[in-house]
Amino acid sequence: MKLEKLINTNYNNLKPNDLYIWNFISNNKKECCSLTIDELALKCNISRTSIIRFAKRLGLSGYSELRLYLKLEEEKDPINENENTVQSYINLMNMMIGEYGKQDFTKICKLLYESEKVFLYGTGAVQRTVAKELRRKFLVGHEHFYMIDGVDEIDSLCNTLTNHDLVFVISLNGKSDNAKEFSKQLLLKGVPFVSITSLSENDIAKYSTEKLYINTPEINIGTGDVYQILEMYFILSDILFLNFMNYKRIREHNYL
Repeated sequence: MKLEKLINTNYNNLKPNDLYIWNFISNNKKECCSLTIDELALKCNISRTSIIRFAKRLGLSGYSELRLYLKLEEEKDPINENENTVQSYINLMNMMIGEYGKQDFTKICKLLYESEKVFLYGTGAVQRTVAKELRRKFLVGHEHFYMIDGVDEIDSLCNTLTNHDLVFVISLNGKSDNAKEFSKQLLLKGVPFVSITSLSENDIAKYSTEKLYINTPEINIGTGDVYQILEMYFILSDILFLNFMNYKRIREHNYL
C-alpha cells in the first residue's frame, strides 16, 4: 500500500503537525529515504516523538517502517523489461538485505529466548515451506519449534497456548481469513505472536506483538509472464536466526 493511500485512509486521525510532516516527506521523498529520525526531526523542526506519533497514526510500527515504505516506493520499478533483469534483481536484493541489516531484532529475539514453546503457522504452500525452514535453522541452534500443520489444529491448540508461548504467523498478504481469525484468538488470549507478511496494511500485522515485513516484487521475464521473487522470506529467516544466536550468546554470557 502506498503512503498516499495510508494518508487518505487515516486522514481524519491526523493532526496539523502530522500534515506538516507529510508535506515535507511527500516533497522530499528521495532525500527522506536516507534520513535518520533525528535528521528528519531537525529538517522539520519538530521532535522525534512527533514523527513516531505520525507513523503510528498511519498504522505503522514506527519510523523504520515508514522509511521502508518510502524506500520501496522509490525503488518500486527496479526491474523492468528495458533493463538488465539480472543486475536489477541483484540491486533490489542488495537494497532489501541492507534494510534488514539496519533493523533491530532485539524484541523478537527476547520473545524467542524467553518463550517456553514456539509454534509456526504458514497460510500457504510457500509460507509453510518458510516455516519448515525456520524450524530447520533453529534446530541447528538447539531450539525446537512446533509446526501447526493445518487449520484443524488451531482450535485445539488455542486452548493450550499461554502467554509464555510464542507463535509465528506467516502470510503473504495478511488477508487469509483463517490466519486473521487465529491472530484475533491469540490477541484475546494474550499470547504473543510475530507476523511475517508483505509490506501492506493488514489485520494480522495490526494484531501482532511484533511484525516483520517481506517485499515480493515481480520481474517481467519478457514472455508476457512475470516471476515473483520470494527469496526474501528465506533470507529474512537466516537474518532472524543469526540475530537470535547473537542475542542468545549475550544473554547466556551475562547470566554466567
